[in-house]
Amino acid sequence: MILSDVDILESLKRKEIIIEPLNTRLIGPCSVDLRLSDKFVVFKSKSLIDPYDFHTLENAVEVIETRNRPFILMPKQFVLAYTLEKIAISKSLAATLEGRSSIARLGIVVHAAGLVSPGSGMLVPKPLVLEVFSQSDTPVKLYPGMRIVQMIFHRLTSPVSIGYDEDPRSSYSKKNVWISRRAFP
Repeated sequence: MILSDVDILESLKRKEIIIEPLNTRLIGPCSVDLRLSDKFVVFKSKSLIDPYDFHTLENAVEVIETRNRPFILMPKQFVLAYTLEKIAISKSLAATLEGRSSIARLGIVVHAAGLVSPGSGMLVPKPLVLEVFSQSDTPVKLYPGMRIVQMIFHRLTSPVSIGYDEDPRSSYSKKNVWISRRAFP
């Protein structure tokens, strides 16, 4: 069951959903808009990434903080971006991320892995990491604070037995982790 705005507000009051900072103007009929932070993970060109060698990934990226200035996403560029909001959801909810149509119409695809697992962020609320790709032939400015993605909440038929952050098998349960050794074979 997808939560309505009424359900989202009630879940926020009950601390089933935590959004920091919370701006209630970003709550839509059945979703919450999340904004872009000023932190990006940029892949260096011509770097080889070997999924069986974690160090190749560490060496292939650069973390950039724009200090609240726009980030220019170049044509055909892929980056990881953080949400401004820190998120936590209870073990009785899951969430999915959907790119906003206003962003898609600029030729930008946001997220390739859009599931937020039950219990994510409950130990420590954390920003979500977004996969951002430009299909455009022109550069596009991405502004910190701009609405970039919608988060849709789904109530489970029963709570999960172990939340994402509690599960030792979880790949990204640590605060501000954008990649995990466990994500690789």
